Amino acid sequence: MVVIVNAIVKKIPKNVYKLIRSFIDSSLSIKYPWNFGVRLSTLTTFIKFKKWHLKIYETKGGLSAELEGYGAKVIYNPDILLEIYDGKEIIFRAESFEKIVATYIESDGPYMEPLPISALIEKLNFYIDAVHMLISTPSDQEQEEKQD
Repeated sequence: MVVIVNAIVKKIPKNVYKLIRSFIDSSLSIKYPWNFGVRLSTLTTFIKFKKWHLKIYETKGGLSAELEGYGAKVIYNPDILLEIYDGKEIIFRAESFEKIVATYIESDGPYMEPLPISALIEKLNFYIDAVHMLISTPSDQEQEEKQD
């Protein structure tokens, strides 16, 4: 069975659109510096200079992501699922998969076609999965300690 719903198109400020568009459009190729994360205890960061800064935190409920840039912020975690801030207040909140799949964002201006929120979630999950694999795999130091 197939279910078809009408799309929800949410108009957002340009700074928020630029953040999300830059993040979604950034290549996942290992040759780019923003795909090299830095791990600090329970925090892993990825930075595309002058564009965005992605922080992935380990929490009791799993991993959470915070994406910042252009004065805007996106928070993605298991408890709230997704919140988008314009720098002052929450402008979008999704607590269900159905709302994420159906929602597109757009802004005024040239070349600002609607973007699916699901593409943002897919990209965030790529980085979260990479961090999850890292923390799930014993480090070389841990393996050496077990051998001693």
